[in-house]
Amino acid sequence: MNIKKSWITSAHRGFVDGALKENSLAAYYNAYLNGADMIETDARLTSDGVLIVNHDDTVKGFNEDGEAVTYVVESTPADTICSVILSKDEKWGVQRVPTLEQVLNLAYHTGLLVNIDLKNGYKIAEAVAKTVLKCGLQGRVVYALNGSGMDGINAILAIDPDGCFIDRGVHFAMTVKDFPERGKRCYCYTSDTSKENIDAIRGYGCRLALISLDSNNFKPSIECHPDMCEYLHTSDFKAIEEQYFGSIKLY
Repeated sequence: MNIKKSWITSAHRGFVDGALKENSLAAYYNAYLNGADMIETDARLTSDGVLIVNHDDTVKGFNEDGEAVTYVVESTPADTICSVILSKDEKWGVQRVPTLEQVLNLAYHTGLLVNIDLKNGYKIAEAVAKTVLKCGLQGRVVYALNGSGMDGINAILAIDPDGCFIDRGVHFAMTVKDFPERGKRCYCYTSDTSKENIDAIRGYGCRLALISLDSNNFKPSIECHPDMCEYLHTSDFKAIEEQYFGSIKLY
């Protein structure tokens, strides 16, 4: 029986393996090698206006001498941030903090979709959208608005008219209830698979994105018929989905 997967498989901050760290280029490439449709990444602005990829507002890693270093992203220039070593091993080599452009170049050449979390919200919406166009990724990016709502959507659409959007749960669904393209463009993040919550999101006409998935919560999550499944960066989504496909009985 041929089963066609109906959801987007998204790797949150990539897929870590061995000494790999999340949000590294190798973690994103490893997600691609394991069959991800999408990678989730985090964009922040450095003191000199460069978009780099890091989840927290501080970068932690090591310098060339192996000494631990910590930098505040918004008050540190990109050259310093991107010199930080995240991990080093024989399989993946040296991994440093990447720029958003480097991550998008990887996506361009692998065919991956990208979910970009705008960590600085509306402040970086235009800059992120311009970088997406520069890298030829229009139509392949979901912008995580981080609370910037319709202001963020409108700012991005003015630059990337093919953009899609995502934010937290029912609140986001309510925010975009008058946006005529919400059924095609808007995803609602949630880890709450209760019937009440799922029905509320669906009731506003938005797409459903279930997050923080692993082998323990995948089965009840997939019963909600999500449009996107986003896995923890430590979750072997390939094995989880293959096991599920092997258990399906449609008749």
